[in-house]
Order: sequence, then C-alpha cells, then structure tokens
Amino acid sequence: MALSPLNCIALRTVKVSDSRNLLSVWTRQHGRLTLAMPAGNTPEARRRKALTVPLAVFDCIADVRPGKDIISVRDITAAPLSLAVAGSPVKNLTAMFLAELLDLLLKRSDADERLSDFLFYSLETLALLDGSAAVANFHLVFLFRLAWYAGIAPDLSGWHRHAVFDLREGAMRNSLPLHHDFIAGRELSALMALSRADYSSAARLPFGRSERNRALDFILDYYSMHLTSLSSLKSLDVLRMMLE
Repeated sequence: MALSPLNCIALRTVKVSDSRNLLSVWTRQHGRLTLAMPAGNTPEARRRKALTVPLAVFDCIADVRPGKDIISVRDITAAPLSLAVAGSPVKNLTAMFLAELLDLLLKRSDADERLSDFLFYSLETLALLDGSAAVANFHLVFLFRLAWYAGIAPDLSGWHRHAVFDLREGAMRNSLPLHHDFIAGRELSALMALSRADYSSAARLPFGRSERNRALDFILDYYSMHLTSLSSLKSLDVLRMMLE
C-alpha cells in the first residue's frame, strides 16, 4: 500500500450506498481525485462529513496508486481556516456556489501547481476576509482570476472608451459584432474595474446588487462559451438572494 499525504479541497459528495459516499476533491499533489468516505450515522461518518463540506480544505493520508479510480483515505484533519468559512452564512454560501462550479470546471485529473496555489490561497483569503462588501464581491474576483489558470483569460488590451468586448471571441472590438454576446458602455467599464481588482480591493468595486448580478451573468456566460455549460448550477439563485 503506497500511502501518501494529500492536501484537499472538497468539491462534491455523492451517496452510492447506505455505507459509502464518494467525495470529489481537488488535491495539490494529484489534481482531481475521488475519495471513498463512510456514509450513515456512525461517529466517524459524521466527523468526516463535517470536515468535508463543500470547499472545505483538509489534509489526509491516502492510498494513491496508478489506475485506481477510487481512493481510500484515513487520518483526515481540517485546515483551521475552514472553520471560519463554515461559521459565516455568506462565506458558507459562497463556498457552496464555488464548489459546485469548480466541480464542473475541474474535470481533468492532472496536478497543476499554479492552479493549486491559486485555489488554496483564495480559500485562505476568503476565510480571513472581513467586511460585507469584500465578501459579497469575492466570487467575482475569484472567477475573473480563475480564467487565467483555466486558459481562457479575456484579452482586454484593446480597451478604449467606445470599445465593446466580444464574449465569443474573448477580445475587444471597435464595432458591434453580428451577435448579442458582447459588453459595452457602463457594463464594460465595470468589467475593466473588476479586471484590476484583487481580493484586497474587492470591497471598493463599484457594484451594487444589480451590477454584481450582471457581472456574474457575463462571467458565467463567458465560461459556458469557452469551457463547459454552467446552466445546471443549483446554488446560483440562492447566492443571488443572499447577496441582495
């Protein structure tokens, strides 16, 4: 048995029997993996369920072998900052939304050091964020930055006052395209503000509820056009209501 340590981010749990769940995770060491977890109401099953809620960060020891699709784990311990996310209703809902989205986006199984560094750093930042505006805008900054690591970073280099951003092409244009998938005017100015933001400046983004929802719509449309459909997101409507 080749036991090795794993640093994990929980994505989605699926119940497969009365005694077993399958947990999809992103790991720093191996990329995406599927872990076998106990189901039911035993003390160990309850403990593991509490430590592996959506987007929870945890460490474990795992039996990782080539060609093995479902991995056995033991010695699960939570990262301390995960508790800070779980204790905040808005942060917790943000985590649920991002876990659902990442479960759809991170289908490849290979390790990716730069992506992993970004994900683990972002979740640590979410846990430490203070202030309602910073937390409310976190997912927008996260998704905009994630596009770089997903290989679909928008080209905003041609921006000027009268430019439009073509969502299909992922680039600026000087004239309207022959379709409706574009951003212009004040909405494009808001996108440019988001492109310059990081987690430390998220609270200063000029977004109210309406602007935040429109920006999220554009980002999800962009991901759907360039990676995979996100129309099945179940937590999106709840997130919108929570951030009103």
